[in-house]
Amino acid sequence: MINAQTVVENSNPRQRMRDSNRKVVLYLLDRGYKDIWLKAHTRRHDLIYGTKKEWYRCIDLWNLYDGICIDPFNNLVFLQLKTNAWAKEQPFLDWTKKIKHSKVMSFNIKYSTTLKKWDVLERTYKNGKKIIQT
Repeated sequence: MINAQTVVENSNPRQRMRDSNRKVVLYLLDRGYKDIWLKAHTRRHDLIYGTKKEWYRCIDLWNLYDGICIDPFNNLVFLQLKTNAWAKEQPFLDWTKKIKHSKVMSFNIKYSTTLKKWDVLERTYKNGKKIIQT
C-alpha cells in the first residue's frame, strides 16, 4: 500500500511526481470524484488527429491535461497537475470557452516550508471563467 501522506523532499523527480499525483487522487476521492485516470508520461508520444490533414504528437492529452475524472454530478472533468507551481491559466480559459460544458481542474501540490507539509491547491475553470480557487 502506498503511503500518500509522506512525500520525500529529496526524492527523484519521477517519484515526487507519483507522490504528488497520489495526493491529488486522494483529494478528489474525498470530494466524491470517481473513475480518476492519469495519463502515464512515457517516452512515446500519442498521435492526435485534428482534422483529416492535421495531426500532432503529444505527451499530455491535447498537450494540456494529465488526466480525466468524473465529478459527483457525473460530468467529465479534465485534470492538470503541477508540483510547486501553477499551470498557465489562459489555455484552460480558452478551452472551456471553446469546448461546451467542459470543466478543468488545475492543481498545485505545494510544500510549505513553515508548516513542513504538502498541500493540494485547486483552481477550477468552466465556461471561460475561473470559478474556484483554494
